Amino acid sequence: MKTLIRLLLPVLALGSTLWFSTAQATGELNKINQAGQLRIGYIPSPPGAVKDPITGELSGFYIDAITALTADMGVKPVFIETTWANFVAGLQSGQFDMSIASTFATVKRAMAVDFTTPLFYLGTVAVVKKDDTRFTTLADMNSPDVKIAVIQGTAAENYVRNNLPKARITALNTGNLTAGFMEVAAGRADVSFEDQFTASRFVEQQPSVKTLFADKPVNFLPIAWTVNKGNQELLSVLNIGLGNLLISGQWDLIVGKYIHGGRFVNQPNLREFPKAAQ
Repeated sequence: MKTLIRLLLPVLALGSTLWFSTAQATGELNKINQAGQLRIGYIPSPPGAVKDPITGELSGFYIDAITALTADMGVKPVFIETTWANFVAGLQSGQFDMSIASTFATVKRAMAVDFTTPLFYLGTVAVVKKDDTRFTTLADMNSPDVKIAVIQGTAAENYVRNNLPKARITALNTGNLTAGFMEVAAGRADVSFEDQFTASRFVEQQPSVKTLFADKPVNFLPIAWTVNKGNQELLSVLNIGLGNLLISGQWDLIVGKYIHGGRFVNQPNLREFPKAAQ
């Protein structure tokens, strides 16, 4: 009997821990309702989330979308700025209830947070100097002679560390996804990796650089918002709201206010962003 009890104790302890975690998560939506506000982590990353440097006013299609959802929830949106390196810790510590950072859904991140339904899909590309002809494949970059700049905490950083371990990698602790590209433009790095949308916009404005792998992006993944692990009540509400925005076409209209033409991948087909109203 004592042996049986000793064997059952770890199982009972695990069950108690799981029950306590679930109970905590279950109470989160009630706390949001009682407070009358949803605390939202965001990272300034145009055009999804744009912060006016003078007034601090926020705009962007992520800001508009979550504002529409909180209106349906009957609560006030409270925006809290964070970084790519810290947004997971912000969720886990309760600094904010959810994050609208444009986050690649990866297995590593899914161990720490829960993802909403995908908003769209993006691949990763490389940016190099326009006259740099050294690189035709990823293997060409996997060398100690190559310096690669990435943003700390991003899926691009994880991809580069896993696939180009011999390169000299510099991780920049900033929310600005173009910071690595600026390192390349300034000659302080040979290569930088980030999502294709951000890269293409940067290259349009910086003629001294070009993209590689644009015809076949690497690390093609879904983009989603996040909540703390186990917060299924809030996740369910967000998924219903996002699903309604996507199915109704309201998401396209929201995005179209900030992107004048262009394309994104939204399962299962490639679709055009709508033109913004004139």
